[in-house]
Amino acid sequence: MPLVSFLMSNYNTPPAYLRRALDSMLAQTLTDFEAVVINDGVKDESYELLLEYAEKDGRIRIIENETNLGLPVSLNKGIDACRGKYIARMDTDDICLPDRLEKQVEYMESHPDVMFAGAWADAFADNENEIAYSWKTVMCPIEEYRIRLLFNNSPLLPHPTVIFRRDFLNDNSLRYSEDPHNRYTEDYEMWTRCADRGKAGILESVVLKYRDTETQSRITVRHSDDMDNSYRYTQQELMRRLNIEMTDEEATINKDLLSGVKPYDLRYKHWMDKLISQNGKLKIYDQATLKRLLHKVWYRTVAHAISRKKTFRRRLRCFLTAYTCDMPRLAVLMIRRKLGIAKND
Repeated sequence: MPLVSFLMSNYNTPPAYLRRALDSMLAQTLTDFEAVVINDGVKDESYELLLEYAEKDGRIRIIENETNLGLPVSLNKGIDACRGKYIARMDTDDICLPDRLEKQVEYMESHPDVMFAGAWADAFADNENEIAYSWKTVMCPIEEYRIRLLFNNSPLLPHPTVIFRRDFLNDNSLRYSEDPHNRYTEDYEMWTRCADRGKAGILESVVLKYRDTETQSRITVRHSDDMDNSYRYTQQELMRRLNIEMTDEEATINKDLLSGVKPYDLRYKHWMDKLISQNGKLKIYDQATLKRLLHKVWYRTVAHAISRKKTFRRRLRCFLTAYTCDMPRLAVLMIRRKLGIAKND
């Protein structure tokens, strides 16, 4: 059996992109792999190209869908067919660096407690040698990672770089959600369930070039509302663990709560208090970690408001003097000092 199974799904991939992806895969320094490619109901040039490559290299296995079933269903069929100890995701228009598998397998072998892991990627538009931006995230402790998924600020693992332990997926019956609500966020929803059952990791090394063309950007913009709805649907499912049914207002507040500085608005504080209170009762997440993350958000919010809006000073003085804030004592003292509030006020 192969050590690694590449997992890909093809649907109308431009032949030039697909050829470059397949060539990069076959050029791996680690050669003990198979490539499971689901052809999702197409009979175009990309399909003919897959047949050509499969005929030349027996490591490529094509699984055909009679009709277009979509990415999640196709990936699940592929997982069922994979035989490797590890399953490495890849998209049919991206480019693997030659040592991708070698580095990722070495990482997984040296971190036996990690069940699934992403890696760094460089994005490009037309010229693969010109980096448009880099996709680099740093992994946090698993309890913090689980909490960050509540707000879609995970850090999210770059999907085409992820490698799984196949036994981890099978032993926990983990597959991509085929619920239409998750159509645009099948990876994010998958990470929420994987993180409940095993440790995530990040290989802090670039292993892939991610194609981000103008056409893809237009598609993303066109479906931005659908993507937002998919994210919200997953977040609502997570909130139900805490017996919370988010209102429209709460969903807006919750979205990307941990990223950037929030406006000085007590609705944010009330929402954070609600999360802390419900988790304290149900103990779904580590309470100390949840408090630390949310307190940091509120401290930055208040500190930013103080520095930016001098007209708020009197309002903030009254708030910090009278409002019982469940923040670390040091943070409260620092804010009081900025406002010139005496210790015993």
